[in-house]
Amino acid sequence: MLALPGVILLIVFIYGRPQEWDERFESLPFLYLWLGLAFMGMGLDLAMGKVRLKATPQLRWAIVVYFWCVLTLGFRNPGEFSEGFVSISVTFVLFFLIGHSTDGFKGFQKLASAVLVMGLFVAGVAVHQGFSSYQCLAIAQTIGGSRGESGIPDGRSCELRVDCREGPGADPEVEYLCERVGLFKTTTINGRVRWRGVLQDPNELALTSGIVLPFSFAMFEQKRSFLRALVVFGSLFLIATAIILTQSRGGQLVFATVLGVYFVKKYGVRGAIFGAICAAPLMMLGGRGGDEADESAGERTEILSEGLKIYRMFPLLGAGYRQFTEHHWLTAHNAYLLALAELGPLGMFAWTAMIYLTLKISLVALNRYEHGAQFAPIRAWAMGMLAGFCGMMVGIFFLSFTYHYVLWIYFGLAGAFYCAVKSVDPSFSIKLEKRDVYRLILANVGLVIALTLYTKSKGH
Repeated sequence: MLALPGVILLIVFIYGRPQEWDERFESLPFLYLWLGLAFMGMGLDLAMGKVRLKATPQLRWAIVVYFWCVLTLGFRNPGEFSEGFVSISVTFVLFFLIGHSTDGFKGFQKLASAVLVMGLFVAGVAVHQGFSSYQCLAIAQTIGGSRGESGIPDGRSCELRVDCREGPGADPEVEYLCERVGLFKTTTINGRVRWRGVLQDPNELALTSGIVLPFSFAMFEQKRSFLRALVVFGSLFLIATAIILTQSRGGQLVFATVLGVYFVKKYGVRGAIFGAICAAPLMMLGGRGGDEADESAGERTEILSEGLKIYRMFPLLGAGYRQFTEHHWLTAHNAYLLALAELGPLGMFAWTAMIYLTLKISLVALNRYEHGAQFAPIRAWAMGMLAGFCGMMVGIFFLSFTYHYVLWIYFGLAGAFYCAVKSVDPSFSIKLEKRDVYRLILANVGLVIALTLYTKSKGH
Protein backbone atom coordinates (compact mmCIF):
# COMPACT_ATOMS: atom_id res chain seq x y z
CA MET A 1 0.00 0.00 0.00
CA LEU A 2 1.63 3.16 -1.26
CA ALA A 3 -0.17 5.51 1.13
CA LEU A 4 1.35 3.94 4.23
CA PRO A 5 4.85 5.49 4.03
CA GLY A 6 3.41 8.99 3.90
CA VAL A 7 0.94 8.31 6.70
CA ILE A 8 3.60 6.74 8.94
CA LEU A 9 5.93 9.66 8.30
CA LEU A 10 3.07 11.99 9.30
CA ILE A 11 2.72 10.11 12.59
CA VAL A 12 6.47 10.30 13.18
CA PHE A 13 6.44 14.02 12.39
CA ILE A 14 3.50 14.81 14.70
CA TYR A 15 5.15 13.04 17.63
CA GLY A 16 8.83 13.63 16.85
CA ARG A 17 8.80 17.38 16.00
CA PRO A 18 12.24 17.29 14.26
CA GLN A 19 11.94 20.93 13.18
CA GLU A 20 11.89 22.01 16.83
CA TRP A 21 15.15 20.40 17.91
CA ASP A 22 17.25 20.74 14.76
CA GLU A 23 17.52 24.14 13.07
CA ARG A 24 18.35 22.50 9.74
CA PHE A 25 14.77 21.20 9.54
CA GLU A 26 13.01 24.47 10.38
CA SER A 27 12.62 25.64 6.80
CA LEU A 28 11.42 22.30 5.46
CA PRO A 29 7.60 21.96 5.18
CA PHE A 30 7.52 18.41 6.53
CA LEU A 31 3.82 18.47 7.34
CA TYR A 32 2.77 19.32 3.81
CA LEU A 33 5.39 17.06 2.25
CA TRP A 34 4.11 14.01 4.11
CA LEU A 35 0.47 15.00 3.54
CA GLY A 36 1.17 15.25 -0.17
CA LEU A 37 3.03 11.92 -0.19
CA ALA A 38 0.17 10.22 1.68
CA PHE A 39 -2.52 11.59 -0.65
CA MET A 40 -0.50 10.69 -3.74
CA GLY A 41 -0.01 7.16 -2.40
CA MET A 42 -3.71 6.84 -1.59
CA GLY A 43 -4.63 7.97 -5.09
CA LEU A 44 -2.30 5.38 -6.62
CA ASP A 45 -3.63 2.66 -4.31
CA LEU A 46 -7.19 3.43 -5.36
CA ALA A 47 -6.30 3.63 -9.05
CA MET A 48 -4.44 0.30 -8.91
CA GLY A 49 -7.19 -1.37 -6.89
CA LYS A 50 -4.95 -2.11 -3.91
CA VAL A 51 -7.33 -0.39 -1.52
CA ARG A 52 -11.10 -0.03 -1.62
CA LEU A 53 -12.16 3.15 0.10
CA LYS A 54 -14.56 2.42 2.97
CA ALA A 55 -16.22 5.06 5.10
CA THR A 56 -15.28 4.54 8.73
CA PRO A 57 -18.07 4.81 11.32
CA GLN A 58 -16.75 8.12 12.65
CA LEU A 59 -16.34 9.80 9.25
CA ARG A 60 -19.71 11.53 8.94
CA TRP A 61 -19.46 12.87 12.48
CA ALA A 62 -15.88 14.00 11.88
CA ILE A 63 -17.16 15.94 8.87
CA VAL A 64 -19.86 17.55 11.06
CA VAL A 65 -17.28 18.54 13.69
CA TYR A 66 -14.96 19.90 11.01
CA PHE A 67 -17.54 22.11 9.32
CA TRP A 68 -19.03 23.16 12.65
CA CYS A 69 -15.58 24.33 13.80
CA VAL A 70 -15.10 26.27 10.56
CA LEU A 71 -18.60 27.78 10.76
CA THR A 72 -18.40 28.87 14.39
CA LEU A 73 -14.90 30.31 13.99
CA GLY A 74 -15.94 32.32 10.93
CA PHE A 75 -19.02 33.57 12.73
CA ARG A 76 -17.41 34.40 16.10
CA ASN A 77 -13.94 35.57 15.13
CA PRO A 78 -13.31 36.09 11.38
CA GLY A 79 -9.92 37.65 12.17
CA GLU A 80 -8.54 34.24 13.22
CA PHE A 81 -10.26 32.31 10.43
CA SER A 82 -7.22 31.58 8.25
CA GLU A 83 -5.07 30.19 11.07
CA GLY A 84 -7.93 28.24 12.63
CA PHE A 85 -9.05 26.83 9.29
CA VAL A 86 -5.58 25.43 8.59
CA SER A 87 -5.35 23.94 12.11
CA ILE A 88 -8.68 22.09 12.06
CA SER A 89 -8.18 21.06 8.42
CA VAL A 90 -4.87 19.38 9.26
CA THR A 91 -6.52 17.63 12.21
CA PHE A 92 -9.35 16.31 10.03
CA VAL A 93 -7.05 15.25 7.18
CA LEU A 94 -4.79 13.42 9.65
CA PHE A 95 -7.79 11.44 10.90
CA PHE A 96 -9.00 10.74 7.36
CA LEU A 97 -5.64 9.50 6.08
CA ILE A 98 -4.96 7.21 9.03
CA GLY A 99 -8.48 5.79 9.02
CA HIS A 100 -8.84 5.29 5.26
CA SER A 101 -5.36 4.58 3.91
CA THR A 102 -5.51 0.83 4.45
CA ASP A 103 -8.15 -1.89 4.50
CA GLY A 104 -6.21 -4.91 5.77
CA PHE A 105 -4.67 -6.12 9.01
CA LYS A 106 -1.07 -5.78 7.84
CA GLY A 107 -1.54 -2.11 7.08
CA PHE A 108 -3.38 -1.49 10.35
CA GLN A 109 -0.66 -3.22 12.35
CA LYS A 110 2.00 -1.05 10.73
CA LEU A 111 0.08 2.07 11.71
CA ALA A 112 -0.45 0.82 15.27
CA SER A 113 3.21 -0.15 15.51
CA ALA A 114 4.23 3.35 14.41
CA VAL A 115 2.06 4.88 17.15
CA LEU A 116 3.53 2.44 19.71
CA VAL A 117 7.11 3.20 18.67
CA MET A 118 6.56 6.96 18.85
CA GLY A 119 4.81 6.66 22.21
CA LEU A 120 7.79 4.73 23.54
CA PHE A 121 10.16 7.24 21.94
CA VAL A 122 8.72 10.23 23.80
CA ALA A 123 8.57 8.17 27.00
CA GLY A 124 12.22 7.21 26.57
CA VAL A 125 13.28 10.82 26.03
CA ALA A 126 11.30 11.77 29.15
CA VAL A 127 13.04 9.11 31.27
CA HIS A 128 16.48 10.20 30.08
CA GLN A 129 15.53 13.82 30.75
CA GLY A 130 14.30 12.95 34.25
CA PHE A 131 17.71 11.57 35.25
CA SER A 132 19.83 14.19 33.51
CA SER A 133 21.76 16.90 35.34
CA TYR A 134 20.43 20.36 36.09
CA GLN A 135 21.63 23.22 33.92
CA CYS A 136 21.02 26.96 33.76
CA LEU A 137 18.54 28.00 31.09
CA ALA A 138 18.61 31.58 29.83
CA ILE A 139 15.03 32.70 29.29
CA ALA A 140 14.85 34.06 25.77
CA GLN A 141 13.10 37.29 24.87
CA THR A 142 10.18 36.89 22.50
CA ILE A 143 8.51 39.33 20.15
CA GLY A 144 6.96 42.19 22.02
CA GLY A 145 9.32 41.87 24.96
CA SER A 146 7.45 39.05 26.72
CA ARG A 147 9.45 36.15 28.05
CA GLY A 148 9.14 32.54 27.04
CA GLU A 149 8.35 29.71 29.41
CA SER A 150 11.42 27.65 28.52
CA GLY A 151 15.00 28.71 28.01
CA ILE A 152 18.27 28.01 26.27
CA PRO A 153 20.84 25.87 28.15
CA ASP A 154 24.09 27.78 28.66
CA GLY A 155 26.13 24.78 29.84
CA ARG A 156 26.49 25.81 33.49
CA SER A 157 25.41 23.32 36.13
CA CYS A 158 23.15 24.39 38.98
CA GLU A 159 21.18 23.16 41.94
CA LEU A 160 18.93 26.17 42.49
CA ARG A 161 17.74 28.98 40.26
CA VAL A 162 19.77 31.49 42.25
CA ASP A 163 22.97 29.66 41.25
CA CYS A 164 22.42 30.75 37.66
CA ARG A 165 22.48 34.44 38.50
CA GLU A 166 25.94 34.22 40.02
CA GLY A 167 29.41 33.18 38.98
CA PRO A 168 31.24 33.18 35.63
CA GLY A 169 29.02 33.43 32.58
CA ALA A 170 26.03 34.97 34.36
CA ASP A 171 24.36 37.90 32.62
CA PRO A 172 22.68 40.31 35.07
CA GLU A 173 20.24 41.37 32.34
CA VAL A 174 18.96 37.83 31.75
CA GLU A 175 16.56 35.73 33.80
CA TYR A 176 17.38 32.09 34.35
CA LEU A 177 15.74 28.79 35.15
CA CYS A 178 17.44 25.76 36.67
CA GLU A 179 16.06 22.66 34.97
CA ARG A 180 17.16 19.24 33.76
CA VAL A 181 18.30 19.14 30.13
CA GLY A 182 17.64 15.99 28.14
CA LEU A 183 17.96 14.64 24.62
CA PHE A 184 17.02 16.78 21.60
CA LYS A 185 17.42 19.99 23.62
CA THR A 186 14.42 19.16 25.79
CA THR A 187 14.06 20.55 29.29
CA THR A 188 11.90 19.91 32.32
CA ILE A 189 9.41 22.46 33.61
CA ASN A 190 9.36 22.91 37.39
CA GLY A 191 11.22 19.59 37.57
CA ARG A 192 8.56 17.74 35.53
CA VAL A 193 9.61 15.95 32.33
CA ARG A 194 8.03 16.83 29.01
CA TRP A 195 8.53 16.66 25.25
CA ARG A 196 8.03 19.32 22.59
CA GLY A 197 5.30 20.75 20.38
CA VAL A 198 1.87 19.27 21.07
CA LEU A 199 3.38 17.28 23.98
CA GLN A 200 5.20 20.06 25.82
CA ASP A 201 2.73 19.73 28.72
CA PRO A 202 3.86 16.94 31.13
CA ASN A 203 0.23 15.83 31.51
CA GLU A 204 -0.15 15.40 27.76
CA LEU A 205 3.09 13.45 27.59
CA ALA A 206 1.84 11.14 30.37
CA LEU A 207 -1.44 10.51 28.55
CA THR A 208 0.19 9.93 25.17
CA SER A 209 2.69 7.41 26.49
CA GLY A 210 0.17 5.64 28.74
CA ILE A 211 -2.40 4.85 26.06
CA VAL A 212 0.07 3.01 23.79
CA LEU A 213 0.95 0.42 26.45
CA PRO A 214 -1.82 -2.07 25.49
CA PHE A 215 -0.56 -2.07 21.89
CA SER A 216 2.49 -3.98 23.13
CA PHE A 217 0.12 -6.42 24.84
CA ALA A 218 -1.77 -6.88 21.55
CA MET A 219 1.44 -7.62 19.65
CA PHE A 220 2.38 -10.26 22.22
CA GLU A 221 -1.10 -11.84 22.18
CA GLN A 222 -1.02 -12.08 18.43
CA LYS A 223 2.35 -13.83 18.36
CA ARG A 224 3.87 -14.92 21.63
CA SER A 225 7.64 -14.90 21.63
CA PHE A 226 10.48 -14.07 23.99
CA LEU A 227 11.32 -10.89 22.08
CA ARG A 228 7.74 -9.61 22.22
CA ALA A 229 7.56 -10.46 25.92
CA LEU A 230 10.64 -8.26 26.42
CA VAL A 231 8.86 -5.48 24.51
CA VAL A 232 5.88 -5.80 26.86
CA PHE A 233 7.92 -5.63 30.06
CA GLY A 234 10.18 -2.93 28.64
CA SER A 235 7.18 -0.84 27.62
CA LEU A 236 5.55 -1.31 31.01
CA PHE A 237 8.68 -0.20 32.87
CA LEU A 238 9.53 2.67 30.52
CA ILE A 239 6.01 4.16 30.43
CA ALA A 240 5.48 3.80 34.18
CA THR A 241 8.79 5.53 34.86
CA ALA A 242 7.99 8.34 32.43
CA ILE A 243 4.59 8.95 34.03
CA ILE A 244 6.16 9.05 37.50
CA LEU A 245 8.64 11.66 36.27
CA THR A 246 5.86 13.79 34.76
CA GLN A 247 4.31 14.01 38.26
CA SER A 248 0.94 13.86 36.49
CA ARG A 249 -2.04 12.72 38.55
CA GLY A 250 -4.04 12.43 35.34
CA GLY A 251 -1.29 10.23 33.93
CA GLN A 252 -1.59 7.98 36.96
CA LEU A 253 -5.32 7.57 36.31
CA VAL A 254 -4.69 6.82 32.63
CA PHE A 255 -2.13 4.15 33.49
CA ALA A 256 -4.42 2.56 36.09
CA THR A 257 -7.38 2.66 33.69
CA VAL A 258 -5.44 1.05 30.85
CA LEU A 259 -4.23 -1.80 33.05
CA GLY A 260 -7.58 -2.15 34.80
CA VAL A 261 -9.64 -2.36 31.62
CA TYR A 262 -7.22 -4.69 29.88
CA PHE A 263 -6.65 -7.21 32.63
CA VAL A 264 -10.15 -7.16 34.18
CA LYS A 265 -11.83 -7.57 30.79
CA LYS A 266 -9.44 -10.30 29.73
CA TYR A 267 -8.73 -12.22 32.94
CA GLY A 268 -11.42 -11.25 35.45
CA VAL A 269 -10.48 -11.20 39.13
CA ARG A 270 -6.98 -12.51 38.53
CA GLY A 271 -6.45 -9.75 35.99
CA ALA A 272 -7.65 -7.15 38.48
CA ILE A 273 -5.12 -8.33 41.05
CA PHE A 274 -2.28 -8.36 38.52
CA GLY A 275 -3.24 -4.92 37.19
CA ALA A 276 -3.36 -3.51 40.72
CA ILE A 277 0.11 -4.90 41.46
CA CYS A 278 1.51 -3.31 38.29
CA ALA A 279 -0.16 0.05 38.95
CA ALA A 280 0.59 0.25 42.70
CA PRO A 281 4.21 1.54 42.45
CA LEU A 282 3.20 4.30 40.05
CA MET A 283 0.23 5.36 42.20
CA MET A 284 2.52 5.60 45.23
CA LEU A 285 5.46 7.35 43.54
CA GLY A 286 3.82 9.55 40.91
CA GLY A 287 1.75 12.73 41.07
CA ARG A 288 2.13 16.00 42.89
CA GLY A 289 1.04 16.69 46.43
CA GLY A 290 0.84 19.47 48.98
CA ASP A 291 -0.01 23.09 48.27
CA GLU A 292 0.89 22.85 44.58
CA ALA A 293 -1.60 20.03 44.00
CA ASP A 294 -4.33 21.83 45.97
CA GLU A 295 -3.73 25.01 44.00
CA SER A 296 -3.93 23.12 40.70
CA ALA A 297 -7.20 21.41 41.73
CA GLY A 298 -8.72 24.72 42.79
CA GLU A 299 -7.67 26.35 39.51
CA ARG A 300 -9.23 23.56 37.46
CA THR A 301 -12.49 23.84 39.40
CA GLU A 302 -12.58 27.55 38.63
CA ILE A 303 -11.99 26.83 34.94
CA LEU A 304 -14.84 24.30 34.90
CA SER A 305 -17.13 26.95 36.34
CA GLU A 306 -15.99 29.50 33.76
CA GLY A 307 -16.52 26.96 30.97
CA LEU A 308 -20.13 26.45 32.02
CA LYS A 309 -20.60 30.23 32.11
CA ILE A 310 -19.22 30.50 28.57
CA TYR A 311 -21.68 27.84 27.41
CA ARG A 312 -24.57 29.74 29.02
CA MET A 313 -23.43 32.86 27.14
CA PHE A 314 -23.56 30.99 23.79
CA PRO A 315 -26.08 28.16 24.32
CA LEU A 316 -26.72 27.33 20.64
CA LEU A 317 -23.59 27.75 18.50
CA GLY A 318 -21.06 27.86 21.31
CA ALA A 319 -18.32 30.46 21.69
CA GLY A 320 -16.62 29.24 18.52
CA TYR A 321 -13.67 27.01 17.66
CA ARG A 322 -10.53 28.04 19.64
CA GLN A 323 -12.40 30.91 21.32
CA PHE A 324 -12.43 29.67 24.94
CA THR A 325 -9.36 31.72 25.82
CA GLU A 326 -11.06 34.84 24.45
CA HIS A 327 -13.32 34.63 27.50
CA HIS A 328 -10.94 33.18 30.09
CA TRP A 329 -7.18 33.43 30.45
CA LEU A 330 -6.76 29.65 30.62
CA THR A 331 -8.14 26.93 28.38
CA ALA A 332 -10.75 24.47 29.67
CA HIS A 333 -8.48 21.59 30.84
CA ASN A 334 -11.44 19.32 30.07
CA ALA A 335 -12.00 18.15 26.50
CA TYR A 336 -15.71 17.46 27.03
CA LEU A 337 -16.43 20.88 28.50
CA LEU A 338 -14.27 22.54 25.85
CA ALA A 339 -16.40 20.91 23.14
CA LEU A 340 -19.59 22.17 24.80
CA ALA A 341 -18.32 25.70 25.44
CA GLU A 342 -16.83 26.23 21.98
CA LEU A 343 -19.13 24.16 19.75
CA GLY A 344 -22.41 24.16 21.66
CA PRO A 345 -24.65 21.10 22.16
CA LEU A 346 -24.73 20.09 18.47
CA GLY A 347 -20.96 20.24 18.09
CA MET A 348 -20.48 18.42 21.38
CA PHE A 349 -22.90 15.70 20.28
CA ALA A 350 -21.02 15.16 17.00
CA TRP A 351 -17.67 15.06 18.80
CA THR A 352 -18.88 12.65 21.50
CA ALA A 353 -20.44 10.53 18.73
CA MET A 354 -16.91 9.99 17.42
CA ILE A 355 -15.84 8.89 20.90
CA TYR A 356 -18.85 6.58 21.26
CA LEU A 357 -18.31 4.93 17.86
CA THR A 358 -14.58 4.49 18.51
CA LEU A 359 -15.44 2.66 21.73
CA LYS A 360 -18.21 0.67 20.05
CA ILE A 361 -15.90 -0.66 17.31
CA SER A 362 -13.73 -2.46 19.86
CA LEU A 363 -16.60 -3.65 22.07
CA VAL A 364 -18.61 -5.11 19.19
CA ALA A 365 -15.51 -6.78 17.75
CA LEU A 366 -14.70 -8.39 21.10
CA ASN A 367 -18.21 -9.74 21.53
CA ARG A 368 -18.71 -10.81 17.93
CA TYR A 369 -15.39 -12.63 17.56
CA GLU A 370 -15.14 -14.02 21.07
CA HIS A 371 -14.48 -17.54 19.80
CA GLY A 372 -12.49 -19.02 16.95
CA ALA A 373 -8.73 -19.28 16.44
CA GLN A 374 -9.00 -17.47 13.11
CA PHE A 375 -10.26 -14.36 14.95
CA ALA A 376 -7.42 -14.24 17.49
CA PRO A 377 -5.76 -11.17 15.87
CA ILE A 378 -9.08 -9.31 15.96
CA ARG A 379 -9.56 -10.10 19.65
CA ALA A 380 -5.98 -9.11 20.52
CA TRP A 381 -6.15 -5.73 18.82
CA ALA A 382 -9.75 -5.04 19.87
CA MET A 383 -8.68 -5.50 23.48
CA GLY A 384 -5.63 -3.29 23.00
CA MET A 385 -7.66 -0.56 21.29
CA LEU A 386 -10.36 -0.73 23.97
CA ALA A 387 -7.93 -0.43 26.89
CA GLY A 388 -6.01 2.39 25.25
CA PHE A 389 -9.11 4.37 24.39
CA CYS A 390 -10.60 3.97 27.85
CA GLY A 391 -7.38 5.48 29.17
CA MET A 392 -7.78 8.28 26.62
CA MET A 393 -11.37 8.97 27.75
CA VAL A 394 -10.20 9.32 31.35
CA GLY A 395 -7.16 11.42 30.49
CA ILE A 396 -8.94 13.97 28.30
CA PHE A 397 -11.31 14.74 31.17
CA PHE A 398 -8.39 16.72 32.60
CA LEU A 399 -6.92 18.09 29.35
CA SER A 400 -8.00 20.34 26.48
CA PHE A 401 -7.74 17.49 23.99
CA THR A 402 -10.87 18.15 21.92
CA TYR A 403 -8.95 18.86 18.70
CA HIS A 404 -5.60 17.43 19.74
CA TYR A 405 -3.65 15.51 17.10
CA VAL A 406 -3.11 12.52 19.40
CA LEU A 407 -6.86 12.06 19.97
CA TRP A 408 -7.66 12.35 16.27
CA ILE A 409 -4.82 9.96 15.41
CA TYR A 410 -6.54 7.46 17.70
CA PHE A 411 -9.89 8.13 15.99
CA GLY A 412 -8.18 7.35 12.70
CA LEU A 413 -6.48 4.25 14.10
CA ALA A 414 -9.84 2.91 15.31
CA GLY A 415 -11.20 3.54 11.82
CA ALA A 416 -8.28 1.62 10.31
CA PHE A 417 -9.02 -1.24 12.72
CA TYR A 418 -12.67 -1.22 11.59
CA CYS A 419 -11.57 -1.48 7.95
CA ALA A 420 -9.17 -4.29 8.85
CA VAL A 421 -11.95 -6.28 10.55
CA LYS A 422 -14.27 -5.62 7.62
CA SER A 423 -11.67 -7.07 5.25
CA VAL A 424 -11.92 -10.32 7.22
CA ASP A 425 -15.70 -10.20 7.69
CA PRO A 426 -17.52 -7.96 5.14
CA SER A 427 -20.71 -8.15 7.24
CA PHE A 428 -19.05 -6.32 10.15
CA SER A 429 -20.80 -2.98 10.54
CA ILE A 430 -20.88 -0.26 13.18
CA LYS A 431 -23.52 2.47 13.16
CA LEU A 432 -24.92 5.04 15.52
CA GLU A 433 -28.35 3.54 16.15
CA LYS A 434 -31.37 5.24 17.70
CA ARG A 435 -30.66 3.80 21.14
CA ASP A 436 -27.05 5.02 20.84
CA VAL A 437 -28.31 8.53 20.16
CA TYR A 438 -30.45 8.43 23.30
CA ARG A 439 -27.51 7.16 25.36
CA LEU A 440 -25.27 9.91 24.04
CA ILE A 441 -27.79 12.63 24.77
CA LEU A 442 -28.28 11.31 28.30
CA ALA A 443 -24.52 11.06 28.83
CA ASN A 444 -23.92 14.61 27.62
CA VAL A 445 -26.76 16.07 29.70
CA GLY A 446 -25.64 14.04 32.71
CA LEU A 447 -22.08 15.33 32.34
CA VAL A 448 -23.20 18.95 32.24
CA ILE A 449 -25.42 18.44 35.31
CA ALA A 450 -22.61 16.67 37.18
CA LEU A 451 -20.11 19.44 36.40
CA THR A 452 -22.63 22.08 37.45
CA LEU A 453 -23.32 20.39 40.77
CA TYR A 454 -19.62 19.83 41.38
CA THR A 455 -18.63 23.44 40.76
CA LYS A 456 -21.49 24.73 42.91
CA SER A 457 -20.43 22.42 45.74
CA LYS A 458 -16.98 24.07 45.55
CA GLY A 459 -18.49 27.54 45.79
CA HIS A 460 -18.23 28.54 42.11
